[in-house]
Amino acid sequence: MNYYWAFGLALIISLALTPWVRRLAVRLGAVDQPVGGRKIHERPIPRLGGLAVAAAFFIPAIIFISFDRRLLGLIAGALIVLVIGVVDDIRGLGPWSKLFGQVAAAAAALAGGIGISAISNPFGAALSLNWGRTAVSLAGWHFHITPVANLLSIIWIVGMINALNFLDGIDGLACGISSIASFFLFALAISLHQPAVALMAVILFGASLGFLPYNFFPARIFLGDSGAYFLGLVLALIAIYSGGKLATAALVLGFAIVDGLITVMRRLYHRRSPFMADRSHLHHLLLDFGLSQRQTVIIYYSIAILLGLLALTSGTVVKLAAILILSLATVVLVAILIRISSGNKPKPDPSS
Repeated sequence: MNYYWAFGLALIISLALTPWVRRLAVRLGAVDQPVGGRKIHERPIPRLGGLAVAAAFFIPAIIFISFDRRLLGLIAGALIVLVIGVVDDIRGLGPWSKLFGQVAAAAAALAGGIGISAISNPFGAALSLNWGRTAVSLAGWHFHITPVANLLSIIWIVGMINALNFLDGIDGLACGISSIASFFLFALAISLHQPAVALMAVILFGASLGFLPYNFFPARIFLGDSGAYFLGLVLALIAIYSGGKLATAALVLGFAIVDGLITVMRRLYHRRSPFMADRSHLHHLLLDFGLSQRQTVIIYYSIAILLGLLALTSGTVVKLAAILILSLATVVLVAILIRISSGNKPKPDPSS
C-alpha cells in the first residue's frame, strides 16, 4: 500500500510545484533562448525543472523510506548534482566544473555504501570486484576503498548522468524515458522482493511522470541540467542499489547510452571537445530525417517499453544479447542517418 501513497504523493508534488518553479525560473533568468544552430524551440523556455522533480522525489523518500547510510549517500549525491545543475541553468558553468561535480556526487554515493561490488556472469559465479579492498575510518565513519569497483561505479554514475543529459534535447524525451526506466526498475524490484528499491523507483516514477505534462511537446518548461543530472544520478543509483540491476537499466536506456558513446567518439574523431553541444545526437538526426518531435519521442518511448518488457521477462544472457544487438542497430542507424543528412545538404555552387 505504501507504493500507492508514495507514488501519489510524488505525482501530486511534481504536478503542483512545476508551475511555481516555472515562474521562479523566469524571475531568476533561467530561460533557454532559441539561439544557436542546435536549438529547435522557437520561443524562450524556462529551465530549472529539476527543482520540481527533485522536491517531488525527496519529500516522499524521506517520509516512506527507512533512513540509513545508503539513503543518506543517495540524497547527498543527488543534492550535489542538483546544485551544480541549478547553477549551470542560471549562470552557466564550464564543462570541467560540471564533470567535477558529477564525480563528487558519485563519490558521495560511494561513501554512503552504494557501489558496484560484482558483475553478473551468465555462465557461472558473479565476478567480484573487491580486489585491493582497504578499510578506512574517518570521524567515526568506516569506509572501504576498492579501486576497481569504485572506479567502475563512478564511470557508471557519471555515464548515466550524461546519458540523460544527452537525451534532454527535445521536448519530453529525457523525462519520459526516465519515467519508463523507473517504472521497470520498480517492477523488477517488486519481483525480487526489494521494498526499499521499489519505493525509490516508484517515487522517481511519480516525480518524473508529474513533470511530463509540462515538458511534453510543446514544452512549457525544460528539465535543464538540474533535472537531467538529477534523474540520471538517481536512476544510476537505483540500478546498483541492493544488488545491481545494471543490465535492466542499460537495456531500457540503451539508445541513450549508445548514442552518447557514438556522439563523444565522433566529436573526438573530429578533434572537437566531447563536451561541446551540437546536433549530432540520434534524436536530432531523426528530426533532420523529417520526423516531428512527437514522432521521435514516441519512437523512443515505444522502444524503451519493449526493451523494459524484455528485461523483466528475460535472464542475464538474453539481456546481454539484446544490449549487443541494440548497440549494433544504433550504430547502423546513426551511420545511415548521417549519410542521408550529408547527402541532403546543399552542395556549393562551383560557379560562385
